[in-house]
Amino acid sequence: MKSLLDAASVKVLARAIHSLAKIGDELHIEPTANGLTLKTVNASKSAYSAFNFHIPFFLDFCHLSENTVHPDPEEDTVIKCKLPMKSILSVFRSIGSLEKTVETCSIALPFLEALLIIEFKCKHGIIKHFNLRYFECESVEAEFCKEDYASKFSCSSRFYSETLLSFHSSTQEVTWSLAMDQVHLSNHIDDEVDPSKCVRTEVTLAKDEFIDFNVALCTQVTFCLKELRAILAFAEALKLDVDCRMEGAGQPVLFSLGKENLYSADFLLATLTPILDSTANSSRAGHNERKNKSSTQSNLPKCSSSLPLLRDKTDAGSLSYAPLQTTEMPMATDSPHHTSRLNSLSLIEPNLFVAMEDVDLEVQPPPPKRARARHIFQNCLKATQESGERPCEVFAPDSENDE
Repeated sequence: MKSLLDAASVKVLARAIHSLAKIGDELHIEPTANGLTLKTVNASKSAYSAFNFHIPFFLDFCHLSENTVHPDPEEDTVIKCKLPMKSILSVFRSIGSLEKTVETCSIALPFLEALLIIEFKCKHGIIKHFNLRYFECESVEAEFCKEDYASKFSCSSRFYSETLLSFHSSTQEVTWSLAMDQVHLSNHIDDEVDPSKCVRTEVTLAKDEFIDFNVALCTQVTFCLKELRAILAFAEALKLDVDCRMEGAGQPVLFSLGKENLYSADFLLATLTPILDSTANSSRAGHNERKNKSSTQSNLPKCSSSLPLLRDKTDAGSLSYAPLQTTEMPMATDSPHHTSRLNSLSLIEPNLFVAMEDVDLEVQPPPPKRARARHIFQNCLKATQESGERPCEVFAPDSENDE
């Protein structure tokens, strides 16, 4: 693969890499006949991001890698690789500096060298050369279709960023409630039992605030806020509009953005799968009445969520991680919350909850402090010599008493 970019394209590429670095720890590079694709997946396999840079984005582009050892056009191949995000960030570290100094940038993936070669031609004849070691890997792709989403609405990235300023920086998850004429945003709280100890933030966005608003299903969707901030950081810097597509709770949310025929990006985020209140109540009743366990479990409602697939393009029959199917979600017996942490975009098989109904665990309360200290030091207070209890062998008899 060989490509050549101008100064403006280098700036966009650097911002895309910084945005992907906030989501995943590895950068997947996939040259195609239509351009260059950069992808990443986060550690929990709950967020997938892909940037597609089309051929007009480059000054020159060739997706084939030349065989530098034995030049032969028939042996040219396409290299798909990945490398740590820290190594690529060291090259595109300062976006402001790249914009001011770099004139052109060439990126190459030579055959049989296992190196990503990046060369900056800067002002005053300065040339910066970087060799990054990569690892060959298979293509990772999330299967989704934009037309399958029931609800879609788009707005400027700046409007989204100003809305999220109302939420505290420590907020981890946000809930979007869709209605026919508005979108309601609120911070998601599920770990605090006492509502009086929680700070709740709610923002309502009217239909007129959006560029395009088409909600076909009223629902509530909860997902992580960290990935959304990474999306808006890229879109706001380039003044782009962000399209949001939602279907329902437990189904992934899709954010899309792009500019004409130059580049496009898709961000697929997992959402929380809700559990009905009756499920939690019936689970607690089944734990208290163990004799009627079989009858209680038969009345438990089941909640399911579809798992989008991450598939290897090279082999359609082999799956990278989890198969595309609808799985029945296991339920924790004593869960006080009404949401499940099962990711709808999980790439690994979910660990089933262990049923604790058949295990009798009697936890005794700790003894008082005085009794606890007495128990610890009781061995120290015992007599050290007890001749009547343990026999001992006499090696030398006692001498006769001298009168």
